[in-house]
Amino acid sequence: MRYVVPQWAEMSPARRVLEALLLPLAFGVLCGLALGVSAPLYLVGVALSLLGGTGGGAQYASRRDALLRGLVAGTLFGLGILLGFELGGEGEAKVELPHPHVVLLVFTVVPSLFLHWLGWRLRPRLLGRSQPAETA
Repeated sequence: MRYVVPQWAEMSPARRVLEALLLPLAFGVLCGLALGVSAPLYLVGVALSLLGGTGGGAQYASRRDALLRGLVAGTLFGLGILLGFELGGEGEAKVELPHPHVVLLVFTVVPSLFLHWLGWRLRPRLLGRSQPAETA
């Protein structure tokens, strides 16, 4: 059966690696590059990442799995931002970063956890059900 959001259990291993590991990191790098160039461009990228977090959480039947994915994705996204900013070589960030810069991970992991939880909660609607199948 086809769903609006592809389900984790139905994905190939290669697609799982792409969606869970490579996309958050790569998009973080792009946002990091934008951070050194333009504040609006960076903020648009971060806003788009919100959709990825919600969609990622909706792929899971288990709350625990969705939150674990949120932890990993938020960490990779934040590290990607820092890596992209450093690779870009721009001296000054167009949006103020916390000091030390690694604190940025708090600002990427915490929202990621919430967004993945939200996606998990919205999953039944996407599947045409009224309640989550599992509350673990």
